[in-house]
Amino acid sequence: MFILLPSLTVLVGFGLLMWSADKLVFNASQIATKSGISPFIIGVIIIGFGTSAPEMFVSAMAALEGNGNLAVGNAIGSNITNIALVIGVSALLMPLAVKNAVLKHSLPRMLVVTSLAWLLASDGWLSFLDGVILMICLVGYLTLVSRFHDPDMESEIPEVDETHSIMIEFLWCVIAIILLIGSSRLLVWGAVEIAHFLGVSDLIIGLTVIALGTSLPELAACLAGVRSNSPDLVLGNIVGSNIFNALAVLGIAALVSQTEVNGEALTRDFPVVFILSILLIVFSYTGRRVCRTEGAVLLIIYFAYMAYLVRLAVI
Repeated sequence: MFILLPSLTVLVGFGLLMWSADKLVFNASQIATKSGISPFIIGVIIIGFGTSAPEMFVSAMAALEGNGNLAVGNAIGSNITNIALVIGVSALLMPLAVKNAVLKHSLPRMLVVTSLAWLLASDGWLSFLDGVILMICLVGYLTLVSRFHDPDMESEIPEVDETHSIMIEFLWCVIAIILLIGSSRLLVWGAVEIAHFLGVSDLIIGLTVIALGTSLPELAACLAGVRSNSPDLVLGNIVGSNIFNALAVLGIAALVSQTEVNGEALTRDFPVVFILSILLIVFSYTGRRVCRTEGAVLLIIYFAYMAYLVRLAVI
């Protein structure tokens, strides 16, 4: 019975987290569109931020409550899930075309950002200074893609809804942010209680359950892209999300509270996301697409990695 309440809390937290993140993205996009902001900025910054909002709020809340390993595990695990599971499933359903901008700019940037996060964490801590460095890099990245944007990087933007005023949409954004904070607290509390009950580390819970849950927006967006016959949007969205996760999610967690990085994250989990990033680049360069066979390879890696983590948890 003890685990029932934390489990229900996690489920409710996930539900509110996804709903509020979706509301935030939609209403922020509406405000930006009505204010004359370019579709590119909306796609890369607002929607990119929105899909990473669950990871950011959960990691910030975890760091604030002294659960640094949960914050780090969430960020790393989400990037692993995005590449291995989300791209794997999407490619299995329909081969994913790779746009020139993604191939020449976004994929190399993702690898550089992943390497930077690993380097900063290599001393076993993500300090306030590390957080400042990551956030400066995030601002630099956003400035770069904003000033020298490529049309290939644009995302689909929701149609303008004329039934609501900007003030109403602004209020929805405020409500969504409040719910994001509240649901993050619920999720972190439930996850920590489950980890303690099962006798596993916060890092393992962050890498598995929390990472999968906070990656649901990316999975939903990519499956929607496949269903609408726009598979070329999938890879760009995931790469952008992973850059946000490495810079913003870890950066915010470090700014909120100096975060200890488990040695296993440095020697096991960072290498996995690094290798997956290289593998994705190799797949993308061969034939300018990620084919079904390559998607199956990514899925096999994901399930093998999850099985290994589960095995560690039960030993």
